[in-house]
Amino acid sequence: MQGIVRSADDSHVSATQGSWSKHGDHQHGVQFYSQDKFLLEELSGYIGGALRAGDAAVVVATEAHRNGLLQWVTAQGLDVTDLLVQGRFVALDARQTLAAFMVEGWPNEELFNKVIGAVVTKASAAARRECPRVAIFGEMVALLWADGKSQAAIRLEQLWNDLARKHSFSLFCAYPMSAFQKEEDAELLLKVCNEHSAVIPTETYMGLDSEGERLRNIAQLQQKARALETEVAEHKRLRQELELHVRARTAELQGKNAQLVEEIKRREDAETSLRTLTSQLMLIRDEERRRVAHELHESTAQVLATLSMNLCVLGDIDRPANASESKLITESASLVDGLLGEVRQLSHLLHPPTLDEMGLPSAIQWYSEQFAKRTNIHVTLQIPTDFGRLSREREIAMFRVVQEALANVHEHSGSPSASIRLSKSGGHACLQVSDLGKGMSGKSAPDSTGVGINGMRERLRQRGGVLTIHSSGRGTLITADLPL
Repeated sequence: MQGIVRSADDSHVSATQGSWSKHGDHQHGVQFYSQDKFLLEELSGYIGGALRAGDAAVVVATEAHRNGLLQWVTAQGLDVTDLLVQGRFVALDARQTLAAFMVEGWPNEELFNKVIGAVVTKASAAARRECPRVAIFGEMVALLWADGKSQAAIRLEQLWNDLARKHSFSLFCAYPMSAFQKEEDAELLLKVCNEHSAVIPTETYMGLDSEGERLRNIAQLQQKARALETEVAEHKRLRQELELHVRARTAELQGKNAQLVEEIKRREDAETSLRTLTSQLMLIRDEERRRVAHELHESTAQVLATLSMNLCVLGDIDRPANASESKLITESASLVDGLLGEVRQLSHLLHPPTLDEMGLPSAIQWYSEQFAKRTNIHVTLQIPTDFGRLSREREIAMFRVVQEALANVHEHSGSPSASIRLSKSGGHACLQVSDLGKGMSGKSAPDSTGVGINGMRERLRQRGGVLTIHSSGRGTLITADLPL
């Protein structure tokens, strides 16, 4: 801050050669700071010393720091307005100036030399010394650093050094120490320092009065640095142990996951095999029912019918009256007729011939009538006359649903009536059986007629269909949806 002779406004300034600030002469210095007040105090001595010595000063800073620095310089007795008019004092906005030479987030060397070189040249020409110098304070690197562009900031420092080979100026850059808080910032901080000829620590160090205090402070900092290095090393060791533990645990979980996947696959294969077996068993059972029904209808029923006719003929033959024989023949004929009816009914229940000959609607209508006669439960039918035929497997599946649903109505619901609705639309056949009974207490209805609701679900699933059951205390609705 020395080098003052009389006044900065004296037209006959003859300033002595020397440093503008207490930090000595430098070409490119860097100022670290924690508080703005410390930064402005340091800069006011630097900028004010240059102006009082008759040299020029350029400030490229944020609005807050520009205004603060102007107040400090004015407080030193300098006429800032006159200096601005003379061109010896130039104040520029850091963000706007930075934008003038940045290309795609990187400082362009040609534009930088053009923009900043022109500013330095003009300020130097306004200086009042035979060998003029320019004192520059730049905050553009700090803006790049704050934007996360650390490499661009270091490149800008290098461009300042290159420019100093062509122009006579002294430069101070400023960084808030809060920008270097992470462990990985240490290497970047060293790179920043290496690009400068002078490094000024923060106010906590510069505020120490004696060399002894500074040495003690350095020793404390060295101890803290060593302790930090030890702590970092310990953290690294713990992190490595944790990573090893995580890898081991991950490998263990991957092994268990592979076992679980294998177990799931094994169970899926078993389930597939079970479903295939179930499908085959149902097919075999349906064919066996069809065969037994055919045998009963074509063989047993025919024999019984012949026996019935023979008994009738025997009863009509004229012979000496024998009351006991006539009664026995009559009773035998009645028993044969009853047995014939039961055989035919059993044949139809096993596999109604109507299902093969006339289709699902006719089979449902016949079965509902027989069911109503046996149980005294009124059954309402809603079947369109143009329903048509389905494939043999689909008709059997739907008919078994009707059998199972009506059997559950009779055995478990206590409902005096039931309703059957059959429809076809949108490529689907839909069958609904409902009642007004007490509902189902379990998740599914109990098995009956040797078929069971689980069997019905499986039948429909094999054909791509779905069986759903909605039950409450006011009744049950069973819906079978089957794609065509």
